[in-house]
Amino acid sequence: MSALEGTLVVSLEQAVAAPYCARLLAEAGARVIKIERDEGDFARHYDTVVNGESAYFVWLNAGKESIVLDVKRDEDLALLKRMVARADVFIQNIRPGAVDRLGLGWDDVHKLNPRTIMCSISGYGLTGELADLKAYDFLVQAESGLVSLTGTPTEPARVGLSVCDISTGATAYGEILRALIERGRTGRGQHLDVALFDVMTEWASVPLAYYEYGGKRLTGTGLDHTQIAPYGAHHTKDGLIIIAVQNHREWIKLCQVIGRPALADDERFKTNPLRVANRAALTEEIEAFFRRYTRVELAKLLEAGDIAYGRINYVDDVLKHPALKTKQVVSQGRVANFVRRVCDGARTPRVVPGLGEHGAALRAEFA
Repeated sequence: MSALEGTLVVSLEQAVAAPYCARLLAEAGARVIKIERDEGDFARHYDTVVNGESAYFVWLNAGKESIVLDVKRDEDLALLKRMVARADVFIQNIRPGAVDRLGLGWDDVHKLNPRTIMCSISGYGLTGELADLKAYDFLVQAESGLVSLTGTPTEPARVGLSVCDISTGATAYGEILRALIERGRTGRGQHLDVALFDVMTEWASVPLAYYEYGGKRLTGTGLDHTQIAPYGAHHTKDGLIIIAVQNHREWIKLCQVIGRPALADDERFKTNPLRVANRAALTEEIEAFFRRYTRVELAKLLEAGDIAYGRINYVDDVLKHPALKTKQVVSQGRVANFVRRVCDGARTPRVVPGLGEHGAALRAEFA
């Protein structure tokens, strides 16, 4: 039996954050009903790369049921309210205030069913002067300071994944699980307000603390770590290799690997803060050794010396990586492979719903 078997989730969702949260609940065994507009979740139309469907949509929505509702019509709004009244979890990420105007704000939901857990996902929270500001992933990466911590000191860069949306969806999932546990003790639901900006700034606590308490503005450092050295990419005879030295013991080991044991006590490099401050000189010392070897040769030396290292892989390399775990989903009647989460033990492929595919059955069920 799955952990959330028998749990009903109604999700008025679009794009990434809420759909990701709902998909995690589905993988935990919940029944998820996805509410879509006539044109469908706009993530359906991002591209056509997976069997004619959007990669984002296939990734985020396998295992859900889809119904199209026009909530401006009294009949459809009434149907949605009947669904919510029976739901264990109601998720929504439409614009702040919109559910209140529909009569589905927290007070309304709580009256419909005091046991329902409502999760509202937004960019900057449901209230305040920025509540109505559009909050696409890239915009929040910029507003939260993430792009200034990525890239180089002179050129901020966007993270190449929808990291704000994904992290917020995962956070909402965790908060919903906590609320379900609490409901088991109290019998009552609660309203969860989860914002992309809040999640990303919490993730950025260390650089924020560096500035507030140390007066130091951390910026992107390319492939180097902003606060640890040596911890980043270094040149070899035939390309880059990544090393990660986290403590003084590992620093001593690295000095032994490169044949410079005395370097461990060099006044420029004796502590991590000193190594960070003298990063350029440190890199010269390390690469004087590294450039004599190919990546394959150097990897063997690093492994023998118990030094953490890695390769810079591109997506085609990752697809061949021995550690990659995949699952199958069914899209447009055809099987597609996607990365599998460790705790997703589905025995049969989940099916990506067509737009409104379950509408007739759901209308009959909730009539």
